[in-house]
Amino acid sequence: MSSIHHLPVEILHRILSLLPVRELIRCRCVCKAWCSFIIKPDFISTHLNLHNNIDGHILHHKLGPSGKNFFSILQNKSYVEHSSFGVAFRSETNYIKVVGSLNGLICLTDSYQFFGRTIYLWNPSIWKLKILRRSCFARHFTDRGTYFSIGFGFHYQSNDYRIVRIMYFGDVYMPLYVEKKPPRVEVYSLATNSWRRIGNNAGYYANDKFSSAFLNGAVHWFASKTGEESSANVVLLFDFDSEKFGEIMLPMYHEDGEGERPQVSVAVLRESLALIVCSISNLRLIEGCYIWVMREYGMVESWTKQYSIVPEERIVRPLGIVNNSDFGMLMISGVLVSYDLNELAFKHLEIGDNEVTLDMVNFSESLVLYNEGFRLTPRVEGGIRLGKRKRSVFRQLQKKWFYER
Repeated sequence: MSSIHHLPVEILHRILSLLPVRELIRCRCVCKAWCSFIIKPDFISTHLNLHNNIDGHILHHKLGPSGKNFFSILQNKSYVEHSSFGVAFRSETNYIKVVGSLNGLICLTDSYQFFGRTIYLWNPSIWKLKILRRSCFARHFTDRGTYFSIGFGFHYQSNDYRIVRIMYFGDVYMPLYVEKKPPRVEVYSLATNSWRRIGNNAGYYANDKFSSAFLNGAVHWFASKTGEESSANVVLLFDFDSEKFGEIMLPMYHEDGEGERPQVSVAVLRESLALIVCSISNLRLIEGCYIWVMREYGMVESWTKQYSIVPEERIVRPLGIVNNSDFGMLMISGVLVSYDLNELAFKHLEIGDNEVTLDMVNFSESLVLYNEGFRLTPRVEGGIRLGKRKRSVFRQLQKKWFYER
C-alpha cells in the first residue's frame, strides 16, 4: 500500500488547502516536507483565497471588568462565540484601537494620545506578532501638537500588505486643527519590512482618525480641507498602487437628523463605499444613523441615502458594518444591537456581558504573517504563556521597540 507521503503534489495541495488553520499547524509536525510545503507563500495565498469565501467570522474587541483588552471570534449571523483570547502583548497604554482587519491580519495601535505611534500587526489564528516602532519621522513623535492618521490595506500587484501613516502638525492651543506645516506621509511594506517617505498631504485633515475603509486598493477617510475652503468636507483617499492622494465629493448629508453637527465616518457595504452619518442630540447622544452608498465608485451623483436607522433607545457608539448586512450599535443601556440591512429589523445580541464593546470587524482565519514576526503561545483562557528565557527575550525586544528612536 502506498504511503501518504507519496501522494502527487497536486492532490496533497488540494487536501491540505481544505483544512482549517489549527489543523494545518498540527500537520507541520508530520514531516519536514509537509512543514516546508505549508509555509510556502503560494500555499498560504491559495489557502486564504479558498477559506475567505467559506469561513467568515466577526472579531469582537471588548474591554473586560479588569480593564484588560479581549477579543472574541464570533460566527457569522448567529454571533455564537467561537473562541476568546486576551491581547498577548504589552502596549504603551492599556487601550488599543483596531485600525483594520484584512485576510486574518489585524492592524492595531495604541489609543488616545499615543494613537499611531506604535503599530501592531497580529494574526491571532497562529499567534504571530510584528511590532512596528520605527518611522522615518520618529524624532517628531514627541512634538506637541502632532497627530496621526493610519490606513491599513493591500497592494494587489505585489501581493503585499501595506500601511500608510500621515503625521499632522497642529496647534495644541487651538480647538480645531490648524495646519502649521504640511503633513508628512510614509508607507510601510510588509514584504520589505521598511518605511518609505512619499512626500506630504497638504490641504487635508482626517476628521475621524480612528476610522478608515479599504476599498478598490485605496484607504478612505472622512476629511476636511484645511486651506481657504476649510469648511468643505470630502472623502480623502490614498491609493497604494500610485501612492497618491485623491478626494471624493460628499452628498448633501447635512439634513440628516436634527441637533448638533453630525458625526460622520466611512465604511464598506457590499463592495461599495458607504458614508455613516449619525445625528447628535444636545446631550451628545446619537439619535439615529443614516447610511449613504456610492453605487458607482467615484461617481458623485451616484450617492444614495439607502438606510435610515432610528432606534427607540439612544445610541452611544456605532460599531460599523459587518457581514455586509449587519450594522452594529452600542446602546445607552449597554446592550449591543444589530440592525439587519436586508430584513430592516433590529436584533439584540447576547454577547459581552459585563464588558464594554470597542470594535466589531470582519475576520477570517489565515496563515498570513507565518514567516514574519514574533511567535506567542496562548493560554487556554487567553493571554500568553512563555517560558522563562523566551519571556525575558520578548520583554527585552518590546523595550527596545518601544523606546528606541
